[in-house]
Amino acid sequence: MNSHVSQLWAKSGLQSLICLILASFAGLGLWTLETQVQVFSFGDSLFDAQFFPRIVLGLIVVTALLCCVARIKKTDEPIGPFSGWIKVLLVVGAIVLALWFMPSVGFFISACVAAMTTALVLGERHIILYVGLPLLVAALVTLGAQHGLNIPLP
Repeated sequence: MNSHVSQLWAKSGLQSLICLILASFAGLGLWTLETQVQVFSFGDSLFDAQFFPRIVLGLIVVTALLCCVARIKKTDEPIGPFSGWIKVLLVVGAIVLALWFMPSVGFFISACVAAMTTALVLGERHIILYVGLPLLVAALVTLGAQHGLNIPLP
């Protein structure tokens, strides 16, 4: 059994790591979703404001786990040196900071800053795409959530 596990560990790499991280965080999201306060209820406990996020997170968990199972027989790309992960860590840091400051500065500003930082880190240099597109998408999501769906955003 140990030789099988060690062979599996030797073949695992970046793709397997990504699938496991996705499954873990989506599972954590499902778990925390159940502990949140119910915002809207339409009289039925099934169709509430958490219905669609529950479906999406569940599909992410199932898909990521199926990808992990499908990758068992394949050899992944190596994870690589830490210096190659700097861009990934910058994007993750921008998203974590945006979520951290979202209650105080609001959804719109947090989403714009996170999206602009992500675009710049990933190499986008056209001002319309790294400034205009995040502003447009954040504005559409904010207006759609607050006025179209009546969902309060921070």
